[in-house]
Order: sequence, then C-alpha cells, then structure tokens
Amino acid sequence: MRVRQLQTYLQDTNLIQQSKLNELQGTRIGIDAVHWLRTIQGVKDPFGDALGGIPPGAFGFVDKELQYFSKLKMQPMFVFQGMTPAPQHQMFQVAQHEQMDNAWVHLARGDKNSAQKCFAVSTSRINSDVVYFIFQHLQQQGWECFQAPYFAGTQLAHFAEKGVLEAVFGPPGHLLYGVQKVI
Repeated sequence: MRVRQLQTYLQDTNLIQQSKLNELQGTRIGIDAVHWLRTIQGVKDPFGDALGGIPPGAFGFVDKELQYFSKLKMQPMFVFQGMTPAPQHQMFQVAQHEQMDNAWVHLARGDKNSAQKCFAVSTSRINSDVVYFIFQHLQQQGWECFQAPYFAGTQLAHFAEKGVLEAVFGPPGHLLYGVQKVI
C-alpha cells in the first residue's frame, strides 16, 4: 500500500533506524515480491506491458540479488500479490490507456524516445508476465514463495503477527498493517 509522504514523516520524526545488513543474518524475512522486483533495475522494462515477455537478463539480475540472501543465511519468504479489486475510479485507467495510445503513436512516427517515456508512464514497469516468470523461477530455485489470496501487504502482516516472520521488506505502508519491523 502506498501512502504519500509517509517516508518523509517517518524521517522527520526520527522513526527510521539504520543498521548494517549483516544484522539480518539468520533472519526469517517476508519479502513483498513486487516491491523487491521494483528495486532491481535490470528487471524494469518500459516496453514490458506493450510487448509482453520478460526483459533480457532478468533472471541473472534476480539471481545476483538472491546471492545476498544466501550469503547472510537469511530465510526469505517471497509473498506475491493475489487478486486485487478493480479500481474504483475510471480516471486512473483512462490516463493509462491514453499514455499507451500516445506511446504507439510516437513509435509509429519513429520517435522511440518519446514512445519509451509514454510506455514507462502507462505501466508499473513490472508487468504480470515478469511477476509470473520470477515466481516460477524462484520456486524452481528452491526459494519459498507464497501467493497471497489478495494483497501481499495484508498477508505479510498476518505472517508477522503470527510469528512466522521476524521482519518484512516492503514499502513503509506495511507499518499501517501493524508490522513492527519494516525494511
């Protein structure tokens, strides 16, 4: 869940603590999978929703990130989003469709830079194809994966409340679900 200005508020009120990564050694941590994927630069693809598929080298970038978990003997549980309710306002969908239409117009005119910018604005840049393939890849590699029935954030909060997880990696909005330790 995205909450505007929450990160700023947390910083201004000195509620953010910084620690060394090795302090998480041996920790069982819940990972908001889509949030995590958005932090990996090589997985972002502005043409993803338009063309489908997965960016070249995506598995290599993901595997490199996974090495950090192994090195620190962390026990991640990757939680993926399930079904999400349909947007309540058409305003957001119309803007996305307009950007996608504009992107195709720019591309037809040969203006690849403008097309790329419009495609990037029209999408989260981590499309459902990428999420699906990464889920399968992580499972195949032996990592623990879980697809939440609905929102990943509420599922992670539930796991943290029940003591299944010691911490959660995700956006600061997870704090609103009662998660005590958000990374």
